[in-house]
Amino acid sequence: MSATDAGPVPVGFVDPQDGIDAVLRRLHWSVREFGHEVLDAGSVRHDGGGGIRFHYVATGAVELRRTGVEPLRMQAGDFVLLPHGGGVDVHVERETRLLSGALALEGADAIDPRVMPDVLFTCGFRVDEPIFASLLETMHREASADRPGSGSVIERLADVVASAAVRIWLERGCGDARDWLAAPADPHLGRAIAAIHDDPGSPWTVESLARLARASRSQFAEQFRDAVGDTPARYLTRVRMEHAERMLRAGVPVTDIAYRLGYESDAGFSRAFRRHAGIAPSRWRRGAVATVA
Repeated sequence: MSATDAGPVPVGFVDPQDGIDAVLRRLHWSVREFGHEVLDAGSVRHDGGGGIRFHYVATGAVELRRTGVEPLRMQAGDFVLLPHGGGVDVHVERETRLLSGALALEGADAIDPRVMPDVLFTCGFRVDEPIFASLLETMHREASADRPGSGSVIERLADVVASAAVRIWLERGCGDARDWLAAPADPHLGRAIAAIHDDPGSPWTVESLARLARASRSQFAEQFRDAVGDTPARYLTRVRMEHAERMLRAGVPVTDIAYRLGYESDAGFSRAFRRHAGIAPSRWRRGAVATVA
């Protein structure tokens, strides 16, 4: 699949600020689980629950570790969403008070969690959004008091807190609102977009994606661009590069990344990454590691 020139702004193009607003309007969170723990320094807690997991470090410091994903160090005031769930080991660096739970997205127009990143980390959530962060403590007090209506109050507070965390993440440029809006009302087009996210290394072509969307090649390309604001080729490349960045941070060898993302050679992947980031993958990895350190 080859990319084409951008051309005129498509009808469905989403302005970044308008895109964030559109994303938040489609996020309606419900609480499946909520809890509070005080963890001893040096201990390890495994969180293996389902749903969209979240963790907020009220005090202390922890490191979240998952297989194949770069460890995430969290300090007091940090908040993280794990949209795809899955098990995570919480390594406690010093005594920590951790608020954790699970969310679900509700509503017929809800954004498909599959288009969300593996990790949505809002460093300094309490510093940037002190009012919203304080609502997490309010949720804890409501859960502990077990007052009439506590469940409904916690539900509404969680909806506000999670939406605020997503807004910060998008405002910082950590993600593209267009990706979140890419699951359109047309379920067939949504199936093609979900397939890209589920298996970015597959040798997708406009034709194969159009078959998933039950549309002709030209019809699919037009519908895709109107819904996403980009061509299928460029969208696929962007998703692949986002996966590549996560794997580079996690220390995955360039050869393995190239293979997993469907490139025929290291050189082909490196050229694509250079066009995306402006530098070679190995150099990008060194810079990312140095920034974390």
